[in-house]
Amino acid sequence: MSIRILTDSTADLSPELAAEHNIAVVPASVLFGDEELLDGVDIQSAEFYARLASDPVLPTTSQPAPGAFQAAYQQLADEGATEILSIHVSEKLSGTLGSARQGAQGVEGVRVEHVNSGLVTMAMGLGVIAAAKAVAGGASLDEARAVAESQFARTHTYFLLDTLEYLQRGGRIGRAGAAIGTLLRVKPLLTIRDGEVEAAGRVRTKKKAVADMLRRVSELGPIEQMMAAHGASAAESEDLIRQLRAVAPDADLITGEVGPAIGVHTGPGSLACAVVTAEESSPATAT
Repeated sequence: MSIRILTDSTADLSPELAAEHNIAVVPASVLFGDEELLDGVDIQSAEFYARLASDPVLPTTSQPAPGAFQAAYQQLADEGATEILSIHVSEKLSGTLGSARQGAQGVEGVRVEHVNSGLVTMAMGLGVIAAAKAVAGGASLDEARAVAESQFARTHTYFLLDTLEYLQRGGRIGRAGAAIGTLLRVKPLLTIRDGEVEAAGRVRTKKKAVADMLRRVSELGPIEQMMAAHGASAAESEDLIRQLRAVAPDADLITGEVGPAIGVHTGPGSLACAVVTAEESSPATAT
């Protein structure tokens, strides 16, 4: 049996990471008015953030259609896959998982299992990579799924945004909306709990928000893996990476960019980090 891992572009895996771990990626769409661009295919992060700053049209996003997933599953089957583990963005933030399930109905001769990560961007990507590594090491599909789900349950993620404007316009603000009146006047520090965006802290400056993020990370206990990602804020990300390494010098650290499909909602100047705690640690919570 041949097992393949598939995800969507909101995992923000670079082409190099996806290729290294033999992960198939189905792109979401970014729409500037009537112009539809495939995330990571027709538009890359640098071009997207430059256009976001200059284009009077506020972009929106669209999940991949069921047909896109059907085509991707069929291609993997044609390449010899007999089983596919399909891992996707939180079902409470996007209809992507529903599209993937619909797309699988049109494919015969291959078993497709779906996983709701409950996460987004590289926080999800870390679990996707973990599943791919498990498969490469000889794990069955069910074992790889268990690896991913265990990791998602141990993943703590934080997002620092310059503004909630983009998240609010995109309708992805979730439970953070309860604090919108105050958060609009500060640098929003957000987390994801139970698959939804939620306020994590209220601080007045970005420097204090980063310090708060690092404090939360340092209190999590034994750390196996970390990720750091940014949206058009590379210099600030380098500083965050340096400080994360100081918190957990022995943990694996993956870095990257917040891609267009997520950047539509987070805007420029975003910083994100995710931490995967050790098996013996408690499941992810936000404080």
